[in-house]
Amino acid sequence: MDIWKLGYDSNNYEAFNLVEGDWTDIIEKFEGHSLIQDWEPMRLKVYEIAPRSDAPTFLGAAPVFSERAVHHLKPLINNFVEILPADFEREEYFIINVLKLLDCIDYDRSKVVRFRSGRIMRFERYEFIPEVVHQQHIFKIIDIPTQAVFVSDEFKEIVIKSQLKGFTFEGVWSSK
Repeated sequence: MDIWKLGYDSNNYEAFNLVEGDWTDIIEKFEGHSLIQDWEPMRLKVYEIAPRSDAPTFLGAAPVFSERAVHHLKPLINNFVEILPADFEREEYFIINVLKLLDCIDYDRSKVVRFRSGRIMRFERYEFIPEVVHQQHIFKIIDIPTQAVFVSDEFKEIVIKSQLKGFTFEGVWSSK
């Protein structure tokens, strides 16, 4: 079993931005809490023109997926996320609100860089607790819910098999 940090190929595919406001204004909304009840679709625009993508660059804590990506990935991730509509003039895209927050890090074996306050700045090495991440196909780490989204081998395999464009995967841990 491997765990991958989900990313976006911003060098080769288009990027999105908000029509109004700034990412820093909304990042805290995506801390693993349900947003569906009061959701107003965020208006998106193309920030950088490039070939179209199924995962345009957006915000690490809130991935954006094309309708095609949602179609292929929904059976795997539906129990872990809210699929929130975006307001985009060209075609349908969705903001993925990852609800699955896991207390899954073995801090004794991980390498963590912290701010002076003790808050986590970043991980230099992740060590996951295998029984906690087993069968978790998309999730966030409870201590850093606005920094990154992690996915399973199965998620990565669906993206590759479906030929979805724009996704990147950084291998961050293996149980092997």
